[in-house]
Amino acid sequence: MKLYSAWYCPFAQRAWIALEYKGIDFEYVEVDPYDQTDWWLKTSRGTALVPVLAQVNDNGGESTIVESNRILEYLEDMYPEQNPIFADQPDQRAEQKYWMDQVSNKITPYFYRYLKDPQEKSLNKLLDGLTRFIEAMDQRGPYFSGEKVSAVDICLIPFAYRIVQLLRFYRDFELPVEGESWQRFHRWYQAMLETPAFKNTSTDNDDYERRLIEHYQPYSQSDDQLAS
Repeated sequence: MKLYSAWYCPFAQRAWIALEYKGIDFEYVEVDPYDQTDWWLKTSRGTALVPVLAQVNDNGGESTIVESNRILEYLEDMYPEQNPIFADQPDQRAEQKYWMDQVSNKITPYFYRYLKDPQEKSLNKLLDGLTRFIEAMDQRGPYFSGEKVSAVDICLIPFAYRIVQLLRFYRDFELPVEGESWQRFHRWYQAMLETPAFKNTSTDNDDYERRLIEHYQPYSQSDDQLAS
C-alpha cells in the first residue's frame, strides 16, 4: 500500500493519521501535486490532488482511492479489527459520517476564507461550525465519541491545528478559552496533540510549525487550496 501525500496538506494528513493510528503497513510517497505530469494525473485519477491511496489487489491490479474521507472509510473496511475508527452500529456510524461532512462543509471552508481575507462574516461562520461540533462531543471525552479516537477526530485535527497556529500568526486571532464548551474543545485539542498518530505526522518534527507557517503565507493572500 502506498500513500501519495504532501507534508503540508491537512487533507493528506487525515489519511496519514489513519494509517498510523490503525497500524497499517504502508509506503509514504511525498509528491508535488502542482507538478501535473501525465503520471501524476493518472495516479490521482485526474484530480492532481493529495491524498491518493494505492493498493495492489489479489489479481495484481491496483485500486486507487482519492479524497481523504473516502480513504478513511476504505481503510476501515479493509482493516476493521485494527484500532477501529468507526462505530459498529449503523446509526452511530452514520452520525460520525454526518459530523465528518460538517467539518468539510461548515468549518474547513471558513478557515480558508478567513485566512485569505479576515472578514468578520467568515470568522463567525467558522466559530459557529466549531461550536456546533463541540456541542455534539461526548462530554466525558476526551475524544469526540468518548474514550477512543474516531474518524471524526482524525477528520478535524489537521484543520484544528492550522486554525490555532495559522490564524494566531496571520490574523492575530485566538480561539476562545472561556466557557464550558470551549474548555471542552481545548481538552479535545490537547488530547489529539498528544496522540502518537498525530505527532508522527507533524509535531515530532522540531521545525514543523515554522515550515507550516512559511508554506501557508501565499494561502493567506489567495484562494488557492490544495485539498481533497
